[in-house]
Amino acid sequence: MTLYENEHTLKDVPLISASCIEKIRQQVSIADVVAPYTQLKPCGRYLKGLSPFTHEKTPSFFVDVQKNIFKCYSSGHAGDMFRFLELKEQLSFSESIEWICEKFSIPLEYENTSNNRIKSGTSASAALKKKTLLQLYARAHQLFQQRFWMNDPLAHRVQDFWQNERHFKLETARLFEIGFASTHPTELFNTLRKEGATYEDLVQSGLFYQPKQPQNALVSRFQGRLIIPIHDIQGRVIAFSGRHLPFISNPDDPTQESKYVNSPETPLFVKGHTVFNLNRARQANQPNQPFFLVEGPMDVIRCWECGLKTAVAPQGTGLTEEQLKLLKRYDTPIVGLFDGDAAGIKAGVRLMTLGIPLEIPIHYYRLASTEDPDSALLEQPALAQAIVPEALTPIQFFQSIAREYTPNRVQQQVLKHLLPIIARCTSPVLRFDLLNELSGTLGIPQRILEAELRQLQATPTAKDPTAPVDSKPNIATLEGQILRALFQAPRWTPQLLEQLPLDWLDTTHPTGQLLVKVLSEFQANGISSLQDRSRWQLTPEEVELWSDALAAPYLDTEDVLETLNFVLQQLHRRFLKKSLYKIDKMLSDAVNLNEHSIKKLQADRNACKQELSKVASHIYIQ
Repeated sequence: MTLYENEHTLKDVPLISASCIEKIRQQVSIADVVAPYTQLKPCGRYLKGLSPFTHEKTPSFFVDVQKNIFKCYSSGHAGDMFRFLELKEQLSFSESIEWICEKFSIPLEYENTSNNRIKSGTSASAALKKKTLLQLYARAHQLFQQRFWMNDPLAHRVQDFWQNERHFKLETARLFEIGFASTHPTELFNTLRKEGATYEDLVQSGLFYQPKQPQNALVSRFQGRLIIPIHDIQGRVIAFSGRHLPFISNPDDPTQESKYVNSPETPLFVKGHTVFNLNRARQANQPNQPFFLVEGPMDVIRCWECGLKTAVAPQGTGLTEEQLKLLKRYDTPIVGLFDGDAAGIKAGVRLMTLGIPLEIPIHYYRLASTEDPDSALLEQPALAQAIVPEALTPIQFFQSIAREYTPNRVQQQVLKHLLPIIARCTSPVLRFDLLNELSGTLGIPQRILEAELRQLQATPTAKDPTAPVDSKPNIATLEGQILRALFQAPRWTPQLLEQLPLDWLDTTHPTGQLLVKVLSEFQANGISSLQDRSRWQLTPEEVELWSDALAAPYLDTEDVLETLNFVLQQLHRRFLKKSLYKIDKMLSDAVNLNEHSIKKLQADRNACKQELSKVASHIYIQ
């Protein structure tokens, strides 16, 4: 085990190769990535423009083309081109790499499977399989769309169903890329096979199922259905939802009676991690405009036609925490707009239960018990304008349910539902605000609610709200200054590893934790550049710190050495002072210590004080 190895060290290399990331940095200028978002003008050795993150009149956004980094003084954001896309497009690190590769026609490369540090199941062959499935879905999607727009009686009947029975516009069908699957059970299979798709890939795609009578051809899962494509965050088709058409009958189809048939989970499509229409909604999102969370694709499309362009729907049978975390990336409120029946109310309760502890501002608009968003907005398009102003807060939502179902126990029911949710909130400010509103709504003194909450939190399963949380990353800390120096001069790392014991570092905050990860990777693999953060699993706080260190002003070689030696002196001094404090504490509690132990502690104390007096003269790195 290496000196710095701990549970935070990532031993498995990510899928995208370091050489691919470096090739992007060599071939792509950050100015080209930033250009669509703000106009840049020369300003000395920099390019300058209005911040793409805030509204401002005086430009405070700078791009350093030589270092391929940006710094935004109005928002505090900084980093490389990948970080810019993470912040602006709300992408993950790997998604930002894929985005740039696709935008600038750079081949996406993966780690060599001969590397014994690659974890099983994440090899380049798995990535190739994912790419193959994406191509299959793109081709199937193209065929479905072509059939929807064909000039034949059946296609005209499908278009008529869309317009005159479902009352959607044909322009909307184009926008949402609606398709129609052939009624012939094996036509899609035969077409894809002729175009070179392997039998194994077609089985894994989820587009087909095995027929009851074994034969060479697989049967289309979506035969004779209206096709609604499901996209990932980058707009790539990863799954389909097929709606039954009442004028098409196929007794041999085992799913004939199902109104909807959806793609099964595949390497591309994990239902609990996918949100329908998020790729469009995130682009349509405006400041303070909420996401409208509805139950299904048709509700989303109806909302879109009525002007609610940020409508989205969770995939799967129920809302998941992972789906809400996807939405939370955009720092946007959520308005629940589910069906008005009991199932819709249950979905609303789940939204509150999962969303409030994530600190997402949540409201809920209650429809009549016989309505769903599709039918309600079809009959009253003007309703779209009333949803936000008339949406209920969480407390009002639970109060409305209690008044309807348990009118004699409103207070008890609201408290029963809300207090356990509030107990899961880690933010003291959010807990206070919720309790304050709850007190005003129910007429219960806040001190009584706080006492109830403390009692609830005292249970073994409740999370202690007073537990310390990670502090905001700060490059000005001693550990942060080491990171900054190593980013600019990684060649000093071997000497630093020799001179810096682990117990000198404070690993109770993200800065120290990130430094331990960096030093561990250096010691294990001798990484020569810190600009590639794909080799670490970083928390959001660590990503922010990493970006600040990367964008910090450059130091001269002498300044780097001076900084490292000064910081090592301070770390050493801090460690010795902590040691003295511990010794003094033990000596003050020396009632149960024998004379030998006391003398040993006193000797250790003298040694610490002598060492402390010499720290200022130490030169650790030359």
